[in-house]
Amino acid sequence: MTTMLIGFVALATALACLAFAVREKRLISRLQRYGVHGRGRVIGAVVDDSSQHPVIAFTDNAGHHIEFTPQVAGIDLWLTVGQEVLIAYLDGQPQAARVFTTRYRVLPIVLSGIASLIFLVAGIAVIMA
Repeated sequence: MTTMLIGFVALATALACLAFAVREKRLISRLQRYGVHGRGRVIGAVVDDSSQHPVIAFTDNAGHHIEFTPQVAGIDLWLTVGQEVLIAYLDGQPQAARVFTTRYRVLPIVLSGIASLIFLVAGIAVIMA
């Protein structure tokens, strides 16, 4: 009974990872089509125990100074202070801006898709065993 529960938890995790990947892909598509694109500058970093999130500043179309921290951090996504980066946000939502480099657009989708497959296979293997 415990192994079945572990299998179903793995399947639920696979579905959650897949849902995240689909949601992220839809958001990126909306940003590509309808987003306001611009440039921001890395002005600092917030360092947690295991990750570092850059703080990026830009001026929106209304002239407001906006600072944000990308939600995604990890290997190969480091940005250095002073670096200029592409950003995008939906019109009227500059506080929800995203770094719009290829790595920041593609890596979260690919990694969550891979994680989804791994959990799916693990869940099926545990249930079938």
